[in-house]
Amino acid sequence: MTNAMSGRRSELVRKNLSLMLFLLITTPIALSLPSIFPIAEVEAASNCTYDSQQAGKWHQEISSFNLTGSQKDDAWFDDDDRGFQEDTESFWIGQMGDNIYNNSELKALRTDFHASFEVKNDTASGLRLNLTSGYRYTFCVVTHSENSSNYLEAPMVDFYLIKKYDWDFYQQDYQMRVWENRDLLDKIPPEWRDISAWMPYRDVHAYEGEKATDFAVSLDHDEVSGGFFGLAEEETQWMYLIVDGWDNMRDSDTPAPHRNFSVDITIMTEERFTLPNYTVALFCGGLFVMLIATPIILHSRYQRAGVGPGSEGEQGVDLMPMLETEATKPPPPMN
Repeated sequence: MTNAMSGRRSELVRKNLSLMLFLLITTPIALSLPSIFPIAEVEAASNCTYDSQQAGKWHQEISSFNLTGSQKDDAWFDDDDRGFQEDTESFWIGQMGDNIYNNSELKALRTDFHASFEVKNDTASGLRLNLTSGYRYTFCVVTHSENSSNYLEAPMVDFYLIKKYDWDFYQQDYQMRVWENRDLLDKIPPEWRDISAWMPYRDVHAYEGEKATDFAVSLDHDEVSGGFFGLAEEETQWMYLIVDGWDNMRDSDTPAPHRNFSVDITIMTEERFTLPNYTVALFCGGLFVMLIATPIILHSRYQRAGVGPGSEGEQGVDLMPMLETEATKPPPPMN
């Protein structure tokens, strides 16, 4: 009875070990295949509708910006056209509207939102957002020709999603757009150009030469920045959705459309479950431990095989029998 129970226990342990190894190997492969979950993704990206009853509020969850200026004057205004000033002192430093940049705190966006506005030629406009983890954000952006040029098709422009860090470089790029030697930047190797160049979020959220686009993004953690070793206070990295109507520094961008146009932006939010970041360490560490433990367990099992009874399939080894025979010689004499 004891031998049978011990054998079943060993067999159960072996099956559980095999199942854990199978799940650890097949789970990341299954999650990496986007074709497994096509229905929800297509539905969320194509249904560009929003709940107007619970829409986000201006200057509480969303604010706008607008970069503009003539070929001779470098100027820009920000946050719902609150002001405009020309830069007559320095070519490199543009004025920020009424000289106050609205960098107020924004609440995390957890509701849908829609906005329509005009984008003038050789300018850039868009929205400043506070995206948070635990939500899936779907953006639908569509351009339209204005009434004065409605006989023309909608212009092809660029759409970008960038962080606050890259937004500062984007402003500098816009201020340098009329610099006569600006083409020299193209001669800088890309690996060195990235030091002072702006990049789209995660290097992929750049949609160039499009009349309309829709995309989705989810954050696995809130975007914050701070000093080295946590010495500085953490700062929220605002996200900027840019409608680009000028010729920026990227080689793959679209030139200015040479006419004004309007744009509709719809943002849909969907609450979703996000695995904590430490699950990656647990998975990788568990897989590594299992790979080390498997040969050790197998080796110990086979090493114990046949050593004494007690397990199913084990056979005891009989010792050499002792031969009992009569003495053929007398014992030595006792002194």
